[in-house]
Amino acid sequence: MKVLFLKLVPNVWHVGEIKEISDSYARNFLIPKWLAKKITQEEEKQLQTQEKKQEESRRNLIENKHKIIEMLNGQTLLFKAKTLQNGKMFWWIWEHDVMQKILKDFKIELEKKHIDMVDGHIKKIGKKDIYIKLWETMAKITIIVE
Repeated sequence: MKVLFLKLVPNVWHVGEIKEISDSYARNFLIPKWLAKKITQEEEKQLQTQEKKQEESRRNLIENKHKIIEMLNGQTLLFKAKTLQNGKMFWWIWEHDVMQKILKDFKIELEKKHIDMVDGHIKKIGKKDIYIKLWETMAKITIIVE
């Protein structure tokens, strides 16, 4: 039986691995403890397609990191937010919000680990600088919250 491992077990398997396991081991131990789930051929193909897409995106970032940094350096992202009277927002701006804004404005797909919000998440209206780090290169972006 082919199974997809859902949890990490050190020195045995990693999360996301697909392995051929004996039926009894899978049914009696792995699946009841939510360590793995049975996977169909269609699900396996979807996972492989998804992994290829992520690898291609990662390779594209590595190959074009200098162009991306030049394009993003010095740019300004504008966010509009509802606030209380003291200037605090109802919601914060997280790395995920910045990733979506960069994807929308510049058509560049980044990961959360590439965004460095030095002082933490943005909680108030105003200007704040964040950094985009692609390995050894870095760009500074200004975020304005209105």
